[in-house]
Amino acid sequence: MTTTARSISVVMPNYNHADELEVSLAAVVKQTRRPDEILVVDDGSTDHSLAVIERFARDCPQLRVIVHEKNQGVVEAVKRGVREATGEYIILASADECIMPEMTAAMCDAVEQFPDARLVVSKFTEWFADTGHLQHGANGECDLWFADDEAPQWVCAERFHALLAKRHVRLSVNSAMFTRSALLDVDVFYPELRWHSDWFAIYATALRHGFCAVPRVLSWFRVAAQSYSVQGTSAASQQRELVSQLLDKLDEDRYADVRAALMRSPSAMTPFLRPLMLTMLKQPTRYGSLARVGAWWLGQVGRGRQPRGWANSAPGRALHRLFDEGRNANLG
Repeated sequence: MTTTARSISVVMPNYNHADELEVSLAAVVKQTRRPDEILVVDDGSTDHSLAVIERFARDCPQLRVIVHEKNQGVVEAVKRGVREATGEYIILASADECIMPEMTAAMCDAVEQFPDARLVVSKFTEWFADTGHLQHGANGECDLWFADDEAPQWVCAERFHALLAKRHVRLSVNSAMFTRSALLDVDVFYPELRWHSDWFAIYATALRHGFCAVPRVLSWFRVAAQSYSVQGTSAASQQRELVSQLLDKLDEDRYADVRAALMRSPSAMTPFLRPLMLTMLKQPTRYGSLARVGAWWLGQVGRGRQPRGWANSAPGRALHRLFDEGRNANLG
């Protein structure tokens, strides 16, 4: 059953992705349950993006373009789109990625089962743009590893904390639907966090409110050397600077609950764990937090899960199996 009672806005920031829009915007327009509103925020593109968007708009009355005369950055483009959106729910789509035709319908159905959900997440497939390769596996980080079938399930905040205590649960904004109020509650995205702003928004929401999990692949996540996040995370000094900004943000009283949850379950910070620990090491006021994160990390080393290179090696996998066998024997 697919409902039409929920209003959905899709917000898509765009900067010089005219060619990719032929796929990404087409996927939004051709949803089996068409969104009630599609806002494309063109962030000062210098290619023919506007011509592509306007062509789609001629056949889709739900589509509206918001134009930034000068480039302001992806975070500001997202914030503008969310501010102007009118839907109860918002999907943040990327101009250089793709969502599946049934994404809005599947997420609407999930909300019908769990009407209090402020966040809905799904599985996604990693798409390597340079090779066209798709990567997805039941044991990969892209998976909602705790779900054993395709039926939507509710993960309350307490259960999410418990799952993170076991291993990393990777949530992606590109395969999620938020209530607009949830995004506003975490102040949408913070420009100073740049490529970690989406991480902050989705994990802060999930840690506070839980989420509805749809264990189906509903989007492609683009992996490319020239992408915004990959270029940023590969620059060590910039990454450390952003992690420091993130820690400062978590120090604010309004995020005390999020900070406490992350200290209990540091696996949520796996994508930037190394720069996080190095940054804490240089700030004596954070030594208490560093001790908690470090203790968790050492436990992961003992289980063969960290560091990543070691975890993926044959000895690391063998140690992980040995740990699990020992734990199962004790439980038996």
